[in-house]
Amino acid sequence: MVKSFLEKVATNLVYFVGMLVNPLLNGAQDLWAVNWPTERRKLRLIGSPRAREARAAERERFRVMVEALGAVEGVEHVLTQVLDQSTRPTFHGRDHPRDTLLVCRLHARAYFVVREDILDVLPRIAAAGVADWQAHGQGGDPGGTVEHALRWYRDGGVDANGWRMHAPCLFSPDARLTWDRPGIPPRDPLPAGPFPSRLFVSEQNPPDADAERLLREARDNGRGTVVELELGADWVGYSQYHKVARGGFLGRGRL
Repeated sequence: MVKSFLEKVATNLVYFVGMLVNPLLNGAQDLWAVNWPTERRKLRLIGSPRAREARAAERERFRVMVEALGAVEGVEHVLTQVLDQSTRPTFHGRDHPRDTLLVCRLHARAYFVVREDILDVLPRIAAAGVADWQAHGQGGDPGGTVEHALRWYRDGGVDANGWRMHAPCLFSPDARLTWDRPGIPPRDPLPAGPFPSRLFVSEQNPPDADAERLLREARDNGRGTVVELELGADWVGYSQYHKVARGGFLGRGRL
């Protein structure tokens, strides 16, 4: 009886101590995982040689894609916007703050206008080597092929069974091309800044253009179809080109 009583006291004591200690441990973990590095330290981390090399390669890759698409007969470049952003990962994303200190992403979009019939221009775009567009029967988006797009226009967006077909686009493992859809052009193609605790560079070409007005004018009065080229995989509107793992002195990341 005495032994049973002592066991209950010990169990309650352990539970009580756990109730007191766990919030402190969780708070320390959150502080360690999220708030330790200074902004100055973060700037050094995203300015490391590895980060700079990855950033330059990703930006050059998009520049080549934009140049290739703009060289297609019947396609005219209107606007390019790039948001190069490094920020803390979220608790609900693929990279958790417990393991990852910073993620660097490129939000890149380029807009073009097609003044010919889009059905005539699509095969030229597919043959221009802009990206490795998926072919019929491959994975990715079921509507992301030239064959699907041509069939969509031919059949009025309805398949043989009377079902609505997927909206046409061109889809690749790291980019997608969409056109003539709601939301193009967006009211604000890229968000304005600055944002707290985010390190970023925002660029536009032409640099002084009013993006909303430029894209609206390109689409109005039957002047053409606005086409959007966006960097990103699996319908995520960005490319993640670098990650700083938590490590180094007190978990502040390694350069």
